[in-house]
Amino acid sequence: MLGRRRFLWLMGSATAVITLPGRRAAAGIARAVTLAELVRGSERAVVATTLSADGRFEHVGGRRRIVTYSRLRVDEVAGGPSDGGEVWVRTLGGRVGDIGQVVHGEAVLLVNEPCLVFLSPSAEGALTVTAMGQGHYPIRPDSRGERRTAPSPRLAELVGQGAVAELAGRRVAEATGIVRKAWDAR
Repeated sequence: MLGRRRFLWLMGSATAVITLPGRRAAAGIARAVTLAELVRGSERAVVATTLSADGRFEHVGGRRRIVTYSRLRVDEVAGGPSDGGEVWVRTLGGRVGDIGQVVHGEAVLLVNEPCLVFLSPSAEGALTVTAMGQGHYPIRPDSRGERRTAPSPRLAELVGQGAVAELAGRRVAEATGIVRKAWDAR
């Protein structure tokens, strides 16, 4: 049988757990990639706008997974080949019909949203985002309407200072200038 003191202690503990503010849960932790590493691992860095996205099933790592192929219009080249035009980018996760798959840490390229993105070639033919979410910076207006880079929405918690700390929150022209300088130094 539960004594009165023990019952009150349990109720007080439960109340404290329920009412104390919690911390945000993180899906994963990753080592921060420096801007120099991001540039060295990329074929190009561009400011681009996603025009379309198509999710489909493919075998990845021996298992059937959802991947998304996005068509991006290159608006500005920050580093690498300046052939402009459009590129196809393959990311892990997405939606096929009523089935969705989230890959934590992966870049999320939203249709009609511009971004600064670092791209690498893949064996499948399409490009991939270098270092997953660490190579993707959505461009969004701030409170004054000025276009700024933001961290990728599914970015893992990062250990150390890296490219995200250096690029996120900057005006687009400032961020592309930093990338160009790093690209020239590689």
